[in-house]
This record gives sequence, C-alpha cells and structure tokens, in this order.
Amino acid sequence: MEIKILITKQNKERVLKLIDALVEVEAEAITSPLQKDIFSSADLPQSKSFINEASDPEDMNFGEANIEKKEFGSWGMFNSYVPGKAALRVLLQLMKKNEGKAVKYWDFVDECIVQFWRAGLRARGFPKKTSESAKNRLAMQLIWPYYEMGLLSISGGKSDPMISITREGFEFANLPNPSLERGEKDKPLSSEERKWLLTHLERIDAKGYKELTVFEDLVAFLSAKDRCFEDIVNHVKANKEFESLVLSGSRHKNSPKAFARQMENIATSFASGKIALLRELGIVSPSRATYKIIGHLEAGTQPENSD
Repeated sequence: MEIKILITKQNKERVLKLIDALVEVEAEAITSPLQKDIFSSADLPQSKSFINEASDPEDMNFGEANIEKKEFGSWGMFNSYVPGKAALRVLLQLMKKNEGKAVKYWDFVDECIVQFWRAGLRARGFPKKTSESAKNRLAMQLIWPYYEMGLLSISGGKSDPMISITREGFEFANLPNPSLERGEKDKPLSSEERKWLLTHLERIDAKGYKELTVFEDLVAFLSAKDRCFEDIVNHVKANKEFESLVLSGSRHKNSPKAFARQMENIATSFASGKIALLRELGIVSPSRATYKIIGHLEAGTQPENSD
C-alpha cells in the first residue's frame, strides 16, 4: 500500500507529528493473511526460549570489534536497540551449535526472522513481513549498526560474509531485558542495559562513532525550552555538516528544490530515530509527541527502578 500526503504550510506541523508517531509505533502487532500462510502456527510455536537462553563465554570464539568512524552515529531507520539485542541472542545460539565459530551472515538473518516470529516479537523495529525488503531492512538498518558499534564482527567477502559476536556484544546480549523476557512492551530496556549502552557509546565516541555526541547536542537543544518535532527537524537541517553529508551522496546536487525535499525527508527520519533511541534510554519522556528531558546521558545517573 502506498500513501501520498500533500504537505502545506498549514498542515506541516501535524504531518511531521504524524510521521514521528508512525516511526515510534512502527511495529505494533500486525499479522497479515499472507504472513499466516508463510508461517503456520504449527511451524512457529509461541516460545521465547531461543531468544532468552544465555551462553557460556567459554563456548565462543569471539570476533574482533571494529568501530566505524561515523560523525552522526547510526543512520537510516535505526530506531530501537531491542531487535539488535534479540539478534545477538539468536547469534549466540547459532554459534553455540557451530562449536562457537562464526556463521554465514544471511543464514543468521534468516534465522532471526524465524525466531522473532516464534517468539511473537512485533514491537518497534521487528519485521512484520517475511519479504526480501523486510529481511534487508532488518539486516542493514537494525543489525548492521551493531557491527558499526563493535558488538558484531563481520568477515569474508561481500558475496558470502561470516558473522560472529564480540566480547562487547556478548556482554550486552546477556544483560536482562524486560521486553524480551517478560513481554513488557512499555519497557524496551532494563536499567542495566541503559547504563551499559551509555558507557559503551561514550567509549566508542572517542574512537569516532559519534552517536553520543549527537545525543548530547539534541538533549541540549531540547533542554533549552519546549520544542515541537518540527523544531527538532529544523535543528537537524541547520547542521551544515549534516547537510554536507547528505549532499555528498545525493543525486539531486544540481536541483535545489529536489535536494530540499530530500533533506526534509532524511532529517525527519534521522530526528525520529534519534528521539526513539533517547526514549528507550530513558532520556526523553516516553509520552508521544512530547520531548521533555527526564534523564541524563551519564551512565551512573540512570534510575535503578527503570526496569
């Protein structure tokens, strides 16, 4: 289904709020007739054991962490830490079955799709379809950032890459998660996970993966006064380095109007994703369409009762 929305000066703010809300609730529980045909209830028992099982570090041949240098941290539609967290646990079980060794990347992605459905995982970010596009989105926009952050290790050629977990990924995978283990949809991360992620983001920020720097800029912007989503999008667009990065990969370099539309779309997606991550980290209020700062980016200041 394709939806086209005409944006005018009169409805721009309402449309931006709608886009933000859609991104944040993107993966509510939906099962289409097509999906039911592909995965029957007999094929997919409602069990979360594969997602929840812990692993012994002695069983693992850990991969080497590679921290990508990215001025704006995660990109695209990376808007939740939970699908990647679940994927880490799937990978641990696959490696355990493979004597602790790396497994084929696309076999791993296929197994994630199957295990997520078996576990009934339909929250934000989890695939709601079994199409190639859904598979590629999971692989490149929700799992790949974990490689860029040093939680996964990928080796081999582009045609048949291999994947393994790093020590950092193992640590994060084995922290408790209220969403995966207890089905608490309103608690995507535990306090232990929030602390661990903020500590890790600080560590890799110094190595060039600047997610924490982006978060700090947004928190400072939101702390100054009450903001609406359009304010956040405009703040992103006003960043000249961001504009230069988008322009460097744009096919609309010679068409100012087309590039302006592209900037609007990319800045909107970027802002929505970062706000969604800040909500999961307990920094921005979980109430939709509000952007009040309720937490701190320092790992040691995370509330103990957040999970």
